[in-house]
Amino acid sequence: MRNPIRRSRKIGKTQGGRVKAGRAIEKMSRWFTQTTWERLSAHTGELLIIRENPSKGHLHPCRSDEVRQVLQKLPTSLTEDIRAVVLRRLPQRDETNGVEARKRYQCIILNAFPRNLEMPWRRKPPEAVLRHYAPWCNEWVQKGSSWILQWDMASLRHYYLYHLLLHEVGHFNHPFHNSWKRREDSAEDFALTWARRLGALE
Repeated sequence: MRNPIRRSRKIGKTQGGRVKAGRAIEKMSRWFTQTTWERLSAHTGELLIIRENPSKGHLHPCRSDEVRQVLQKLPTSLTEDIRAVVLRRLPQRDETNGVEARKRYQCIILNAFPRNLEMPWRRKPPEAVLRHYAPWCNEWVQKGSSWILQWDMASLRHYYLYHLLLHEVGHFNHPFHNSWKRREDSAEDFALTWARRLGALE
């Protein structure tokens, strides 16, 4: 059962979560239902950027204004179908499956990242994975049979803004009827191409 919505000078309209500096503001519940995504996708005003509390063990590597700035650097024709970007508390299912970001209806979701800045692998990652992360972070540390990609905040912010965000924008700009692999390859090419055009990659 969800917590009731509570109001006071120090508590916002949310799942009972406190708000910074006691300023009561509107915040989205962390319970995103299909109706919520449909409502966000039907939004016709200025792009919405919604930030959830990332939870104690996680953080959001980039700020809302940084996300907006990157999107504003792109041609309007590439972003006009995006209605909202959600900096989301990491759902258990996405954490289990290693999902960092996704497109949901007309929204982009950027999941929170572990506060220790570690991305663990149970065994040595294949070459394709090493190549994928190399432009953004190449600090691999072996701990027993496990391997950890150790980020710093600057690299992680760069990765979120110029890879994950652009990758999801790419999903808005290719035929949806293509196969899953072709859609992923297209979004990846889009992200890398625009990261270079925006000067984020050599």
